[in-house]
Amino acid sequence: MIVGARISALMMIATLAAALVLTLIPVPPVVASARPAFYTMTVLFWIANQPYRFGLLAAWVAGLMIDIVYGTPLAEHGLAMAVAAYGMIKIREWLWGLPLIQQTILLAPVLLVYEFVLFWIDGVAGLNVDPWYRWLPVVSSALLWPAWAYLLERIARVEIRRSR
Repeated sequence: MIVGARISALMMIATLAAALVLTLIPVPPVVASARPAFYTMTVLFWIANQPYRFGLLAAWVAGLMIDIVYGTPLAEHGLAMAVAAYGMIKIREWLWGLPLIQQTILLAPVLLVYEFVLFWIDGVAGLNVDPWYRWLPVVSSALLWPAWAYLLERIARVEIRRSR
């Protein structure tokens, strides 16, 4: 993990922008329903790895950005991202000591809470909620987490080496 290293804000923003692009790439509806939550995973990665620079406020702002892109009501992604960020803050010290594969076990409930908050807000707002397709991104994101976290860590390590 890169917890002790100082990563530039520009690097974090660049990885969030790349994750947002991956989230917005058009794919067939069958694939779209199980698309991993790249943006959410990236936010959670930075919360776990840069705790003093990326916290609840940054997660809330990141959620608001996805709300702006999707045009969702009530700033629902902002709230869901803040709740998931709180969960990640509570478990991040356990994550630091685990290999990437085992981190999936701790990350899955955080992703589940994120999707549940979105599901709940959509239900309260009277929007169409399809429970089956709502939970597929949790599974795909949890399964993809080791590779995604490894990629983000490699990118951060390259930046650390360049800044020395």
